[in-house]
Amino acid sequence: MQFGIKRKSLFAFAASVALLAGATDGFAQAKPPVRLAAILPLSGAGTFEGQQGIEGMQAAAAIINDKGGILGGRKIEIIPYDDKSSPEEGVSAARRAIEQDKVDAIVGNMFSPIALAMKEVTRDKILHVVLAPQHPKVTEEGHKWLFRLNETTIMRGGNFSKFICTKMNLKSVAILAINDDYGRSEAGNYGKWLQECGMQVKGTEFFQGTDTDFNVQLTKIRGLQTDAIYVAASATSQGATIYRQIRQLGYKGTVVASGGNMNPKLIELSGNSIEGVYSVSPYVEDVENPIAAAWRTEYAKRFKNATSFVAALSAAGLEVTAGAMDKAGTSTDYEKIAAAIRGNQWNTVLGDMKFNNIGQGFLASYIVQVKNGKITTTTRAN
Repeated sequence: MQFGIKRKSLFAFAASVALLAGATDGFAQAKPPVRLAAILPLSGAGTFEGQQGIEGMQAAAAIINDKGGILGGRKIEIIPYDDKSSPEEGVSAARRAIEQDKVDAIVGNMFSPIALAMKEVTRDKILHVVLAPQHPKVTEEGHKWLFRLNETTIMRGGNFSKFICTKMNLKSVAILAINDDYGRSEAGNYGKWLQECGMQVKGTEFFQGTDTDFNVQLTKIRGLQTDAIYVAASATSQGATIYRQIRQLGYKGTVVASGGNMNPKLIELSGNSIEGVYSVSPYVEDVENPIAAAWRTEYAKRFKNATSFVAALSAAGLEVTAGAMDKAGTSTDYEKIAAAIRGNQWNTVLGDMKFNNIGQGFLASYIVQVKNGKITTTTRAN
């Protein structure tokens, strides 16, 4: 009897040791995740854009991870950082991600001033995939491991201005722009392009990134009696207030929104004030794209927000980064990863995408208009 008890105990102990050994072996074989820093405005004027960016990346990462991850089974892990819509905070976040947290790459930035500051921190240190910033100098004065998905103000504006000039039957315009690198570039370029096609640019007004009221600038613009107002705003919260105040002041002309500013949240916050507004965007839901359809399904499972351009742009940034790492066979040899990005065409939620030798992305964009509270594609812009 005693022997039977001891034998059972011995068997139980042996089984426990075997289970523990198996668990330990499995733990030892588990592959570390690929850690991507998502540096986005999670507070400040660009809070909504940052939130949508994180959500877009998370949905894209979930699809990749459900298929087994990259690099033979490594899962994608997103590490969020708040740049607080500020260049100084963006620089601080980049340094923390590189020096303290030792991330594999940085995917992020929604605003040009932050990207322009951050690229000097990431230079020669880490792969940096920029998302929404449109200022040409982001890539023109970038570095060998820096890439930008979005079109520049010149690339997108050159096509959009042709549409404005030839299809909208306008004779005069005023410009309202945010007073930063992006807004000043937009105002200068569109002022030049629209004048060259015979349109009279009667005036330009600027606002600050922290402004919440635009009546002073808009009252001046209304007094110019133009056929149209071109609005270059980066943040959804500011854009919505601008469109509401334009109509509250009784302006009856055409309103045009800068590229990438159009999204479902903007329409929700603007109400009827945004009806009929034109813009240009690389992300539209009424153009067939199976990758985007699968991503929207995953997004809807996880989040309450509707998808938007910034969410899709962020998802595409993650897709390109992860795909290039997988193709290069490494998450930290940035020379190989950069070569993979430049050397391939990438199928993303934004459609097919290529990059040139300075890291500038090329993708399709579309003229859109708000009709009956929906973003509707009018025609392809490029």
